[in-house]
Parts: sequence; structure tokens; C-alpha cells
Amino acid sequence: MALTQSIDSFETQPLSTPPVRRNNVIPFPTARARLQVTLPHPSHDLPGTQLRTLLRSPLGVYVVSTEAVREEVRVQLDIALDDLDFTLHTLISTLPAAMIGPLKRRHTVAKGR
Repeated sequence: MALTQSIDSFETQPLSTPPVRRNNVIPFPTARARLQVTLPHPSHDLPGTQLRTLLRSPLGVYVVSTEAVREEVRVQLDIALDDLDFTLHTLISTLPAAMIGPLKRRHTVAKGR
């Protein structure tokens, strides 16, 4: 069986006309979640040492809010669900005294609406 193709499909275009660009890729926003982490304030530790450690770690980019309550600091992390494994592993290895709270799915709002 022979394949046939028309020679007309290989026509050249003049250089003055820009090439046709087709953007058929539709970006899907990744599912995101909020993870609450509680950092204790041991009395012998300087205040904010654990928070400083968290902010200087690779997880610092995920921190969206902090709140000091009594003898602890509550931190909200905004992570992609695809990054959950990395986040938990890094959190446990960086701050073993941190208490990992609930993971709540966050719904993103589409831009332009």
C-alpha cells in the first residue's frame, strides 16, 4: 500500500505573512490546599526561631499567613496538592516539633470573571 500526498500541501508562504500560530493548549489550574501548621514556643527557645527556620526553608514560599497565639505560632501554607508529599517530608525533617493540622481544599477563582 502506497501513501500519497498532494504536492499542494507543501506550498511556500511569502516571508511578509507571519506564520499562523495555534494556541490549542488549555491551562488547567492545579488543585490547591491550605495546610495549617502549629509551631510551639518552648520556653528555652528564642521566640520565632522555629518560624525563622520554616521561612528560610524551601517551604517558606508556601507561607501565606502567620498568627501568634499564646505559646504557639500558627502558620498557613498554600500548597498545590501535587506538592503535598514534598511539603510533608520537608516539614517533618526540618521542624520535627511542628504539629501538622488539617488539610483543606482551596477553590481557585478563574481570572477574568
